[in-house]
Parts: sequence; structure tokens; C-alpha cells
Amino acid sequence: MIAGEGEREMGSVLRMFSPASITESPGLGGASRRRTSTSAAPSGTVALVFTDVQGSTRLWERCSAEMRRALELHDEVLRSLLEAHGGYEVKTQGDAFMVAFTSAVEAVRWCLAVQQALLIAPWPEGLLVEPEAAEERSVGGGLVYRGLRVRMGVHLGEPECRFDERTGQVDYFGRVVNVAARVASAGHGGQVLVSGPTWARVEGEVASLGQPVVRAMGEYHLKGIEEAITLVEVLPASLAERRFEALRVQRVRRGHVPSESGELVGRQEELALLRRSFGEGARLVTLLGPGGMGKSRLATRFGNLELEACTWEGGVWMCELPDASTVDDICHAVGQALGVALNRSGEDKPTERLGRVLAGRGEVLVILDNVEQVVHHMPAMLGRWRALAPRARFLVTSREALLLPEERVIDLAPLVVPEEGETHAERLVRCDSVRLFVQRARAVRGSFELTDAEAPLVADIVRKLDGIPLAIELAAARTNLLGVAQIQERLSRRFELLRGGRRDGSARQSTLWGAIDWSWNLLEPAERAALAQCSVFRGGFSLEAAEAVLLFPPGGPDVMEIIHSLRSKSLLRAYAPDGLSGELRLGMYESIRQYASSRLAERGEGTILASRHAGCYLALARRLSARMRGEGGELAFRRLALERENLLAACDNALAVVPATEGSLERALGALVALEPDVTARGPVGITLSRLDRALELSATVDVEPLLRAEALAVRGRTHHGAGQLAAAWRDMEAARSAFSELGAMDREKRVLVDLSIVARDEGDIGTAWELVKEAQELPSVGDRWMDAYAVGNLGILELGRHGAGAALPHLRTALELFRAVGDVAFEVGFLTNYAMAIGESGGTAEAVVLLEEAMEKASRVGDRAGHALARVNLGCFLLDAGRAAEAREHLEATVCMGRQLGMRILEGVARGELGRALVALGALGSARTCLGESISILDRVSRWHALRFTAHLASVQAALGELTAAREGFASLEVSPEISGDTVLRELSSLLRASLDLAEAAKATPGSEAELLSLSQARRRVERARSAPAEAASSDLREALRVLGRGVLGAGGDTAQA
Repeated sequence: MIAGEGEREMGSVLRMFSPASITESPGLGGASRRRTSTSAAPSGTVALVFTDVQGSTRLWERCSAEMRRALELHDEVLRSLLEAHGGYEVKTQGDAFMVAFTSAVEAVRWCLAVQQALLIAPWPEGLLVEPEAAEERSVGGGLVYRGLRVRMGVHLGEPECRFDERTGQVDYFGRVVNVAARVASAGHGGQVLVSGPTWARVEGEVASLGQPVVRAMGEYHLKGIEEAITLVEVLPASLAERRFEALRVQRVRRGHVPSESGELVGRQEELALLRRSFGEGARLVTLLGPGGMGKSRLATRFGNLELEACTWEGGVWMCELPDASTVDDICHAVGQALGVALNRSGEDKPTERLGRVLAGRGEVLVILDNVEQVVHHMPAMLGRWRALAPRARFLVTSREALLLPEERVIDLAPLVVPEEGETHAERLVRCDSVRLFVQRARAVRGSFELTDAEAPLVADIVRKLDGIPLAIELAAARTNLLGVAQIQERLSRRFELLRGGRRDGSARQSTLWGAIDWSWNLLEPAERAALAQCSVFRGGFSLEAAEAVLLFPPGGPDVMEIIHSLRSKSLLRAYAPDGLSGELRLGMYESIRQYASSRLAERGEGTILASRHAGCYLALARRLSARMRGEGGELAFRRLALERENLLAACDNALAVVPATEGSLERALGALVALEPDVTARGPVGITLSRLDRALELSATVDVEPLLRAEALAVRGRTHHGAGQLAAAWRDMEAARSAFSELGAMDREKRVLVDLSIVARDEGDIGTAWELVKEAQELPSVGDRWMDAYAVGNLGILELGRHGAGAALPHLRTALELFRAVGDVAFEVGFLTNYAMAIGESGGTAEAVVLLEEAMEKASRVGDRAGHALARVNLGCFLLDAGRAAEAREHLEATVCMGRQLGMRILEGVARGELGRALVALGALGSARTCLGESISILDRVSRWHALRFTAHLASVQAALGELTAAREGFASLEVSPEISGDTVLRELSSLLRASLDLAEAAKATPGSEAELLSLSQARRRVERARSAPAEAASSDLREALRVLGRGVLGAGGDTAQA
């Protein structure tokens, strides 16, 4: 029947539903329940249909009158359409029908027509308010349910046929009837289920059925039926949006996959990628990764999910191959997994036999686990199996890619680890690697709970273990003996710590060493030599670096080919570094690197490899340093950041030489000098300090290149300054200045003079700072525009404090333009921030905010964390100036954390102080007092100017809180400070904030008393003085204080002018 014919038939049925006919119908058990079929009872091969109304018992209980009328209507629909399709009504029982057809196609056609007719039948309104019969629409608005919901099941066979002389009707008996009844009872109301054998007779006639929606449901165990039955769901196209719960019978799970030993943590993206790969038609997918990455566990999880879903006609079969070494071993292991007996002495080759078995199973998924040791056999075997069984799919886990046509490789990465510096427990426990640690710790120590104090330690552990699941599990297993802090401390001896922690894995997976050793034993001699030598690299390396450093005898293997081989065996990883599109970088997970390093030591090649490594990276650093102050400076800056670990390794290897030599010390000093731009930008500033101490100490007794030693002294001085150690910074810079002067290196002497002025400025000695920067300007720059920019820029910063923004801006603008011209992006960011700060302090708040956001974007782009933090703390200040205190607070809280992570005490201290100011604006005076106090304790040792500034703010907050004694002491200390008298900004700010104490004392005095009037008068004078302060005193601090205190004076009955 085509769609149009179906519509006409439903129309004819519905014309029979007049209100009169429904009202006058006999009651239950009357004529409407008698058979009215005039068709002959079919015999031989018969299509049987069972129907049943879902939820009828509840409907009879709640609305019996409406249900009686509804059942009459239900019967009329079924019988009317039964006549049209030549069906035979066998019998009814309650609201269930059993009908028979000579054709399976007509049986299905009748079911589809009934479902459509029932949807638009004139059901009683009282029935439609019940949940079991209510109207429901799809998301798209189409009608999918209305009225009684009837389940229907169709099965074809040759039942036993008997004529009942008493009733004059034919009835059917036997297995076919039982199966048909069970097929119907498996479904839900509104669902049509057809048995597999029946659908085989129908599927060729789908077009004539009006293109119904067909969904294969899989195989199911039906009650009382020994053989599993395939079920197919069929619905009219108009009801395609109907959705049902799982069938009410148990689905057949065809296949075998080992049970899982625990919950799989993470890997949701990888599971989705596996499903998508096979959904797109991939015939061979390889899960690739080094030992311990979790390939087997992921494959097992995927296999179990697919097994439960029953989407594979031939099942899901997992075969573990860790002990296989020959073709026969593989075949018999696969045969055992598939349940196929293979006769080793038979004429039929095992490979051929298995291929034919797979072909006979149709759509089948075979999982081959751990094939790396037999990878050389796999191309031929898989090629043959895929040829014999084109519908078979294979999932392989291996440490080495198969390199076969159509192979789709999924390179399994480690679990995600927390970001550096993240300490919040609630965020850390959402990280998969931390979750895995906690899960496995609880498995061995049921009482284990991750505390706020231990969460950062666990984060550090999983980071140091590269997020490798096996390593994390073995570490967590030690919690039955060690505390988290003890495990963290022992990670330097990871191969001793991470052994014997698992009982659910093979011997090679029970220790971290064993997992890596398995891969080592599969390598060729040249591959072993290359892997051992690659351990000299840290933090990744390029192919060009490998070609420069690795050492093979003349006529030996090609380095690129060996590197490619190690990569294909998952012992090296390849990744795209951030900000360098189109390039790949190679690296080793730290556990593999430490293993390889021990093998390098056994080979006795460590010393010569370290020397070649240092030579390679020092040469690279010199090239990058030259390019950082010219065209391509941004790219050079990024590349230097990539080589931090290699330069630190070069330094450490050089310092390990005993006794120290001229060459070893020059390598160490050269690496430390080269690292300065990166360490300054990305921190932590102290990462090189102990190394500088050691190298400079040794170089005092060994002749090294004098200019290099002086450079290292200057670098250490700047490092001390960044860490807030001003006295040590001054000593080193003075020593470097003397050395440069003696060597005639005027350009370097010029920079150190500027550096000394910065230290003097932070100590609050503006006079000395001015003299030093002027002295620096008198020295020639030898054509070095970078040096000119550095000197004039710092002159501008000093002028900002001495004479205000008007005097500073020309110098700062010149410095910014010069740094842009030479291409030094880090200093461009720094002086863009300084320039924005001067504009903001002069009142250009909106412009300052735009410039600071630009500086933050540039800093983020190149990974300049210090530049980003510096811009961000100033952004917080000017957002506060713009009345956006809540936004300012967010930025300043983030900057406090960044300053601490970078090890930059002055940045952390200033950010805490500015956060205190933001909290004042938000009315959180208690928290503000705490922040300001912490800020002063930091800054008192690293920046005298800022310490005095925040002391004034703290005293103001104390006054507002009623702590008058503390406030008086604070302001009194400022009055006797020599720095205050010589600094216009600090002097005017301190004077204005002193008004908060005046207001507090006025509030405490007797109303109308002389003391009150005197205090209010002093407060008014301070506010008026601030309003008429000179231009060089302008600052965002002063403006914010004036707004707050001006309102305070007005509220206290003072000045009536607008504040």
C-alpha cells in the first residue's frame, strides 16, 4: 500500500466513528468484542500479530467509563483495518488481539495503519487527561502520541492449526505462537516489533509500505524461548519522532571482553573518537602509546561499552597477545578468544580458518591487545583477515604503529595535569590525573581523603609523572605506607618508589621500570643507542638538534630514520609547540628519559654527549639573543622559551664537571646569561639564582672570560632585584659596573648604571637614582638603540615620580617607540605598561585601560607572564579609578597569585596593596586592612616608595575602623619619613588620607564641641588642598581618596561643594 492509499483507508475508517455509533455501542463483552472477520483463516506459513494496550489496568481504575468507550473505539479501528488488509481475527482476551495474515508484508502494513489511525481517533476527553493516554508532541511540534498506546509484535512461521467446532473459529498453537506473543510483550505502547525472520520477508517491500522508519534492535532472549531472536522496530514515517525506553527483555551480548578492574578515569574524548572512527567506516584503528599510557584499559572499556550496546552483529571479541611471538601463537590466542578450535596439524591454515570464521560473523569487532612484540607479523595477518572478512573491524593496541594502508592511528596522550600554580582543591579534584590518584589511593586505603593541604602536592606529583596513568597508579598505591608529602619527596627516585603497586596487571606492568624495559628489549641496537643519547635533551628538541648532538660512527644509521623509528614505537613523542604553527617538536616523557639516561650512563657516553649538547644550545641561544633585538624578535623570544630546559641542562651538566675547568664554567655561565630574558619574563626569578651562585663562586678560582663573568654578575644582580633582595642586587651590580669599566665595555656599563638607578629608586633614594641614570646617559650606547631606549625609559619612570606625568610622558613614549623599532617584545610590553600608567595617573583613565589591555594581549601572545602581570596590576588600579571596583578586585587577586608564582616580591606586594584599595572601595574594610598590612610587610624590604604609599592607605583604613591609636602611629611615621618630604605624590596623598583620621576624631568628639569643629576644619583643609594640588602630584590614588573623603567631609556637615 502506498502512502496515499493508506491515507484514504484511514479516512474511510474514521468516517465510521460517528458520535452516535460510539454512544450506542454495546458494553464490554457485547457485540463489539465478537469477531467480525470474514476472511478465511490462513494455514501453512502464517504471519501472526499480537497486540496489547499499555497501562490499561491503571486506566480502568481511574476512568472506567471513558475506558469502556475507548476500548470499543480501539476494537473498531483494529477490525475495520483488519478487513481492509485481509487479516483473520483469531481471538481477543481483554484488550489484546491475536490476528493472522497469509502475508508478512500485509501483517506489517496493518500494524502501521493501526498506529496511524489510533493517533487521530476521536478518543473521549476524559481519557486524554490521563498520563497513559495524553497527547504528546515531539521537539519539532509533531503529534507522536494520543489516546490508547498499543504495542504490536509480528512473527512468521508454520503454527499448528486447529478448528474449534464450538466457536466455529480457527486457533493456532505451538512455538510460532509463543514467539509472536513474546515479541509483542517485549515492546512498549505505540511500538511495532517484527522478528528477524519475518523482517527478512518484508524488507524488500519497504517502498510499498510507505517508507517506514526501520531500526535494527539486535538479538534478545525472550522468556521461554531457547534461541535468541532478532528484533526490528518499524514505525510509520509520520511517527519517526516516537522514542521508547529499552525493550522489556534481555539483550544478547555476543562476544567476550574481560571485565574492568575499576572505573576508567577520563578518556571520554578518546572513547568518542573511537566510536566516531568506526562509525565513519574505519576498518583498522590503532591505539598508540608508550607503556603505562592506559591503552589496554581504554580498549577494554570501549569493548565493554560496544558489547553492552550490542551494535555488532558478530559480537565484540578481545584477544590479549602479551605472550605471543609467532604467527601460530597469535592465531591460537585469537582462536581461543573467538571460541574457535584450531588444529595445529590440520590441513587448513589457522590464518585462513580464522578469516573464514570472521567472515561468517558479519559485522564483528576484534580487539587485539599488546601487539608491539609481534608487529612484524601483523601486516600479513591483518591483510589476509580483512580480505576474507570485509565486514570485520579491528582495534589494535600497540607501542608501535603498524604502518598499514587505511590504518587510523589514535596517539594516546597522557591524562591532563593541573596547571602550574593551581592550588584550589575544588578545581584540582576535577582534573583527571588527580582523580585517578585519588581513586587508586582509596583502593589501597579506603579512608583516604584529599585535603586542601595535600591537593597541591598531588598536583605536583601527577605533573612530575607527566600524567601517565600507570605511574600515577603506582604512586597512589604507596599511600598505604607513605603520606602524600613523602611520596612527593621520593619522586626523584621514581623507579624505586613505583614498583609492585598493582596486582591486576602483568609483570611488565607491575613496575614503571618494567613497563619501559619491555619496550627497550624490542629495540634494535642502533635504536637503543639513539634512545639513550636522546636522554641528554630536556624539555623537547628539534630534529635539527638531534642531528647536531647524536653521535654515530661513520657510515652509521641516518639520524632522521632512527628518530622516526623511535617515534613510531612511542618512545619519543611529537607535538606542536604553542605559537609556532607548522613546526613539530620531539620529546620524551620524564620517566622514559630517566630510564634512557641510566642506559646512557651504562654506555659511558654521557660526558661527550653533554658537551655536544651544550655546544648546540649555546650556539642557538647566541643566535636567538641577537635576533631578539631586531626583526623577528617575537619569534626568537618564543624559541628561547622552548629551550629553557635544555639551557638549564647544559648549565647543570657543566657544573657537574669535577674539577671545574675553564670550558665547563664558560658553558655554565653562558647558559645562565642566555636564559635571563626568558626567566625574567616567565619566572620564577629564583630558578637560576643558586646556579649563578655556584658558577660565580667557581669562576673566582678558575680563569674564565672576564666579560662573560661580569655579564653573569650583572644577571645575578638583576635576579636579586627581581626577588626583592635589594642589598645583594646592589653589590653584584656595583661589581659588574667596575668590571665593565675596566674592560672598556661602555654599553654594558651603561645598562648596569641604569639597573643601579632602579635599585636606588626602589630603596626610596630618588636623588641617587637620578644621578645614576643621568650618568648612564652620558655614556655612549655604541649605536645600540636598545640601550638608548632602556636609559631614556627609566629616566621617564623617575620623572613620573619627580615631576609628574607631563615630564615623564615624552621619555616613556620615546622608549616605547625604540623598543618597538628594535623588536624586543618583552620590553615593548613593559614600557607600553609604563606609558599607560603615566597617562592614567594624569587622568586619562579610559585611554590607560585600553593600552593596558593591549599590553596584556601582547604579553600573553608571547608567553611573557611577568609583562602580563605588570600590565594587569596597573589595569586593576585604573579600573578602580574608573569606579569598577569589582572588576579591579578580580584582576588584582589574579595578579597576587601570579606575583607569587613568578617569585617577584615587588609585584606580589604591590598587587596586595592595590587589592586592599579595591576592598576599601567595596566596603570590606577588615579585609582591606589585612591586605594592606601584608603588602607593607613585603614591600618594606623591596620597594620603600610603595611601602610608604600603602602605609598611608592602611592608616586611613584603621581610622575608618575606629582604630585611632594605630592610625595616629601610622600617619606619625609618615610625617618623619625623609622620603615623604621629597616626593610630591606621596606628600599630597599622605596629607589627604590624614583627613580620614580627622573625620574619625570628629565623630568621637562631643557634638558641637571645639574638638569636633577643629577636626572637621582640618579635614576640610586637607580636601581643599588636594583639590588644588600641583599637576605633578596627580595620581589615581589621590583621585580615589578625594572622591571618598570629599563625600565624608560633606556627610559630616563640612564643605558643601561637590567632592
